[in-house]
Amino acid sequence: MCIKMSNDNGLIDEYEKIENQKKEIEQKEEELKKKIIELAKEKNAKVLFGTNKKCSIKEYEKVVYPEDKTYISELIKKKGLYDKFSSINYLKLSPAIVRGEVDKEIVDLTKQEKAFRLSFRGIEK
Repeated sequence: MCIKMSNDNGLIDEYEKIENQKKEIEQKEEELKKKIIELAKEKNAKVLFGTNKKCSIKEYEKVVYPEDKTYISELIKKKGLYDKFSSINYLKLSPAIVRGEVDKEIVDLTKQEKAFRLSFRGIEK
């Protein structure tokens, strides 16, 4: 199979630049979020005010599951809770549908359309 290559007119470099900026912005956003939470804790406040916006800070319980979910899955099945808490894994089902590995009756309930994913790697020089 031959892969056709072509000059990108600067689009790839511009996209890479924006991807890098996005990562930097997300990192800065996380840092600011931590500082806001720290400040709210210091002031024992649930709301902080900026010039144009107010920010509500709400603490909540987050459930952290074990990395190896085998035992918890088995226990959920054993306790008869599997149907209540299970759901379709679209990341596994979709490729199986595309490859024709799923019953036609299920496939007929879906539709397939073209989509694009961009991925980038460094150029070896």
